[in-house]
Amino acid sequence: MNGSLEKRICAIYTRVSTEDQAREGFSLGEQRQRLADYCQAMGYEIAGYYEDAGISAKTGNYRPEFERMLEDGKTGLFNTVLALKLDRISRSVFDMERINKYFEENNLSLVCLYDQYDTSTANGRMIQRIMTSVAQNEIDRTSERTKIGLDGAIKNGHIPAKTPVGYYRVDKKLVIDSVESLIVEKIFKLYARGNSHYKIAEQLNKENALHRSWSDSSIRRILENPVYKGDYVINKGKKEEKYYEKVCPAIIDDELWDYCQAQAPKNLKHYQRNKVYLFLQKLCCPTCGRLMGGKGTKKESGKIYYYYHCLICNNNIGESGIEKQMLRDLNDIFEYDAIVHQYYFPLIKSKLGMKERNYDREIKLLESKKDKIADAFIDGTFDKETYKRKEEEIIDGINQLKRMMLESKQISKMSFAREDLLVNRDIQFLNKIMLPMLYDKFVDSWHKASREDRNNLVMDYIDNVELDICDSEVIVKKINFRDSFYKNFHELYWEGFLDYDITKRLDKKSKTIRYSEYLPPEKIGEHINKLRCFYSVDNYPGLFNYETGKLSYFMPKETEIVRISPIEKPDYHDNGYHGTAGVNVIGVDKTEEDFPDLGIDLFDALMKKMDEIKEDWQDIKVIE
Repeated sequence: MNGSLEKRICAIYTRVSTEDQAREGFSLGEQRQRLADYCQAMGYEIAGYYEDAGISAKTGNYRPEFERMLEDGKTGLFNTVLALKLDRISRSVFDMERINKYFEENNLSLVCLYDQYDTSTANGRMIQRIMTSVAQNEIDRTSERTKIGLDGAIKNGHIPAKTPVGYYRVDKKLVIDSVESLIVEKIFKLYARGNSHYKIAEQLNKENALHRSWSDSSIRRILENPVYKGDYVINKGKKEEKYYEKVCPAIIDDELWDYCQAQAPKNLKHYQRNKVYLFLQKLCCPTCGRLMGGKGTKKESGKIYYYYHCLICNNNIGESGIEKQMLRDLNDIFEYDAIVHQYYFPLIKSKLGMKERNYDREIKLLESKKDKIADAFIDGTFDKETYKRKEEEIIDGINQLKRMMLESKQISKMSFAREDLLVNRDIQFLNKIMLPMLYDKFVDSWHKASREDRNNLVMDYIDNVELDICDSEVIVKKINFRDSFYKNFHELYWEGFLDYDITKRLDKKSKTIRYSEYLPPEKIGEHINKLRCFYSVDNYPGLFNYETGKLSYFMPKETEIVRISPIEKPDYHDNGYHGTAGVNVIGVDKTEEDFPDLGIDLFDALMKKMDEIKEDWQDIKVIE
């Protein structure tokens, strides 16, 4: 249309966003007043006012008054749209082209007061397109600056959005909460063991974990949030998705995270089982390689026989045979798990503010129970066989509590540096030598554990087990341990903080000996001093041949070998160590009934606690 030949009938459009008003002071009232004054000065007629408050002109934003104005424009109610500036109409080139097309189709023109152009003329339309491009560029640059700022903030550890469970904030950065993080770690471990979202939520609600309500959806959100392994993702699932690695402290390691993500399809098929299978989702069919399912058969005697079945090949494999073949490795896993938990438990206990267990009270209760079943036997309530069985169970329980009380008191004296892992291992071994009545029945740790505990250990440390068939017999071909098991164990072993058993030749006979890697002389001295707080131990010289397995040493006959380690760091070859090397042979005097009177300069703090430790020992008695 030609605005000079037709009377202007105007629709006055005003818009403001919060940012606009804060930056430029454009209130709706000011815009309306200035546009109305302009119409009066030019002799234009005002058909109506259209106002959008607090809405940006970005693409995709719905502006109700703007849309109403466009609908009214189709009816011929006005022939001109009047705005203060072009960016009130739109800041998008794409949207502006669409609006221009609408204006042309409905014989409308756009007049912007401050930008001084009118789309009823060719020059006005050209200027309008240029100004729209400038506005679009401003939006894009602002968006880029925002993204760069957000990117830098995230890389500096300023994680946006709500603080996830397991963390709190210090200076906008996530910090691990010592209590909540234990629950998060528990959720991932339960899921890795095959529990569903619902099952985990049910257990946490039963335990009243963190005094909050848990649902399967809240469990799923935690398991799918990479922040727990130290990563963060924005715009997840969108074209603009961006992933940031290691930008916040991690509660779980990468391997457990990856394992849980791979476990998800299996856990979707999870159902409630009334039997516990030691190797569920771990045994691979020897014929087709698929994971085998578990099934159990209950005999008339009440004993349950566990099998694993392949639906494809119809193979049935007994659990007991597989367990026997893996027993050595399973015992190693059990012992490693015990080491880790004993090492970290005091730290966890201090974080949670847990009260120490009252072993004395528990022992007295069991002793009272023992007296009661004796009275019941005298009264004829029990036969002799039942009485003996119940009495033995109670005595085992009392000795187990005394063993735990002894270890608890020993642990409480340690500083729990990494070096104390080996000290703790040696003390456990010394306890078995010096107090056999407390320890003889706990040598086979694996079989003493419940099926639930054994299954949990398999789920935690074993990825899967490859089987093979040889002469119609199913054999364990390969145990694929989880990477963390090898990584953590090997790291501690090569640094000299863990030991393992080796079968070596002593003169004309063989014996299993505990062996650990090289520690510097000063560390060996510190280690011996710590052990002397509990037992009469000493370090003796020896020679060990890595190829023949022969060990020669010089120490009194009444001394028992605790462990050996190389005096100097040996050279490692592709197929192991070679030749003969000098070794430290740590031995304990089995005839020593009391603690030695040590006058040692190192670790004075430990020495001052000697009397306290002696008093603890005097309280420990063995039930014969």
